[in-house]
Amino acid sequence: MRSAIFEKGYILFILLIFTNPVYGRPLRAKNSTGTITGKVLDKATGSPIEFANIILLNEGNGKQITGAMTDKAGDFTLTGIKTGAYYLHIQFIGYVTKTIPSIVLSKFNSGLNLGRIYLKSSAINLPTVVSEGKRSPITYQLDKQVIDVNQIKTALSGTAADVLEYVPSVSVDINGNVSLRGSTNFQVLIDGRPSIMNAQDALQQIPASSIQNIEIMTNPSAKYDASGTAGIINIILKKNSDFGLSGIVNSTGGLDDKYGGNFLLQYRTHFMTYDFGADFNRRTFPGTNRQEKEFIIGSNISYLNSDGNVLWQRILSGVRGGIGFNLSQNDNLLFGGRYGGRAFHHYSTLSTKQSSDAQPQQINYIDSHNYNHYGTYYQLNANYIHTFGPDGNQLTGYLSYGHNNSNNAGISTATQSRTTLNGTQTTELGPQGQLRGNIDYTLPVNESEKFSAGSEFFSRTYQDMNKLYIFNSTTGLYDFQVPFSHTNDFNRTRFAAYSMFSDKWDSLQVQVGFRTEYTYQLVAQADTSQRFAFSRWDYFPSISSSYNLGGGTQLMASYTRRIERPNGGDLEPYYSWFDANTVHIGNPSLRPELIDSYEMGLETFFGKAYFSNDLYYRFTQDKIEDINSVYAENVTLTSVANVGNDYSLGYEFSILLNPIKMWQLDFMGSVYDYKISGAVSNESFARQSFDWSIKCNNTFTLTHSTEVQLDARYHSPSVTAQGTWGGFFTTDLALKQDLIAKTLSLTLQANDLLSTGRREFTSQGVGFYDYNYYYRRAPIVMLDIQYNFNNYKSQNERGNS
Repeated sequence: MRSAIFEKGYILFILLIFTNPVYGRPLRAKNSTGTITGKVLDKATGSPIEFANIILLNEGNGKQITGAMTDKAGDFTLTGIKTGAYYLHIQFIGYVTKTIPSIVLSKFNSGLNLGRIYLKSSAINLPTVVSEGKRSPITYQLDKQVIDVNQIKTALSGTAADVLEYVPSVSVDINGNVSLRGSTNFQVLIDGRPSIMNAQDALQQIPASSIQNIEIMTNPSAKYDASGTAGIINIILKKNSDFGLSGIVNSTGGLDDKYGGNFLLQYRTHFMTYDFGADFNRRTFPGTNRQEKEFIIGSNISYLNSDGNVLWQRILSGVRGGIGFNLSQNDNLLFGGRYGGRAFHHYSTLSTKQSSDAQPQQINYIDSHNYNHYGTYYQLNANYIHTFGPDGNQLTGYLSYGHNNSNNAGISTATQSRTTLNGTQTTELGPQGQLRGNIDYTLPVNESEKFSAGSEFFSRTYQDMNKLYIFNSTTGLYDFQVPFSHTNDFNRTRFAAYSMFSDKWDSLQVQVGFRTEYTYQLVAQADTSQRFAFSRWDYFPSISSSYNLGGGTQLMASYTRRIERPNGGDLEPYYSWFDANTVHIGNPSLRPELIDSYEMGLETFFGKAYFSNDLYYRFTQDKIEDINSVYAENVTLTSVANVGNDYSLGYEFSILLNPIKMWQLDFMGSVYDYKISGAVSNESFARQSFDWSIKCNNTFTLTHSTEVQLDARYHSPSVTAQGTWGGFFTTDLALKQDLIAKTLSLTLQANDLLSTGRREFTSQGVGFYDYNYYYRRAPIVMLDIQYNFNNYKSQNERGNS
């Protein structure tokens, strides 16, 4: 009841903000005034710059006439300007102020579009690193890394997860699961806003060809939601700033039942912007799997060894659209939405051999698994921006509602000579709703100082309905199992507030922030009286700084504190079966993970080569890990627990250079010492590993229309609380050919060129041993066709022109 009252009040407050500026003032009469519009972008990356100050001054006496701030797309609009001569100041912390002189409005030219305005970073200007070739796909800013997706040809027909393989701090396994500095606990944003999908689903859902940039923030500021101990991955979708109709179309196809496509259309005027896009992606990955398991119960050891074929399949689709209104000089209103569906299928047919010390006679049978994770989702959002007068003070309001059906269904059978020995069927339905709203205020004190503050409301409701059916050999039917079928209700409500202040003194920039979050959580089992509730306050300081040492050298340092709260599935207090050999139980007493993260970086030049160094230390309290144990003979119980603390001390580097004019080389690496200690099943443990990875990316410009890209990656073995992941090595090759300049291009890809992309995991503990080996058929060959019409170009491409 308490959270429902807060929720309704917050919705009403947001709606009042949206509607009052639109309907609370009279319409303006037409007069002889003009409009000035434009878009402010980062010169190095082409990314939009939000909250840049736009100041219009009279060219004759220098008097300030009006002002505005850019929105998240970098756009600004000045309206109600009398005819005359003016000049414009564009400024933002961390960038060199730009002045545009001789702006003239007349009755014959009352609507002036200044187009794309590029601000040069006052820090290192990375494009100069490779002045004889193209700039690097990765650039470094005060608090983030920015990846220019258009330059990564080997991932063009893939997804956001495939693009992230290029980044030194990111690892992607052969199933597409992403980890950031060894952790899967990160938050994914889409155009700066949280998604209704979970992080891994979102990264595998979005086609790479529809992405403009990906931003990685390992130490985000207090402005952002503190969820995700590893940081934030922000997906910036492609947009076009030109007026009129424009668009882009992509089509892909490849071996082993792989095909897809997407398109984006946009129509833009001085007062409105419309966009609409759709995508479809089908990927099939055949391979082989080998498993070796041992179970120890008392003095008896049982053995379960399997070997056979597997097939992973992803079918993803979605549509998105938006409409934006420039209501006045000071007011902008945007509406957007996305609807999509996903289906992840896993099929396996394994020849299995079962035996034990007590019964040494080996039993042979075929173990078949058919597991499906599927569902649909939608998300609607509204964003309102109001600028107060000429000083650039800005208030923004954001409201979003999303609904996600996250369903699972599986069937596993053991057959011998076409006779079913045993089998299980499981279903899990997981509808969830999510409401989020926030208000942010930004006050530019002067050219260098800026204060901002805001509040956020978040509510998530989730229901999980599990059912189990077991094969009855007498009737040949699957019988419903009441003791293992449950309905679980989950609710989490969170309120947050933050404040930020930034300033610059000569070569030093500093940004400090503080955030607090109150969380109320309830887990209730519908078919019993079990209820688990808790509430808590958490506090999250942040600080980031940079110092320009001159000569192209910059020193950066930052600190942040973040949290990872358990998801609904980890808290479910009952047994649920995955298949005949695996059962899971959640832990409603789980505590959130808390991490303190420290970073220091140095960027410099050696001749024309650019060298980036990052040193980091991360300390995690109440580390959450999956734990395996023995449930019964030949059955593994998986659970989740706070096992203790972990520590990571790491170093990342990146070297960017042109050995010769036609060859651009990006050589990146990461090394870190990882320690984890605590207790599992009442037994203390301490494990340590020295992890490292190397990535070498080569781009060869053969002609003005032909490029070849060759990438190689290696990741060393790593440890968990109970197991060890084996190392892996992959290579990718891509050839891009422009058929019609800036209009039509072909890209041929061969991923995992040498067929070395395989994964091994070994886990052991009290009473069990488990070895799992997976090989994916390779190389993965794809052909991508891209067509642009009406001169559609991503903003990154414009930045290179």
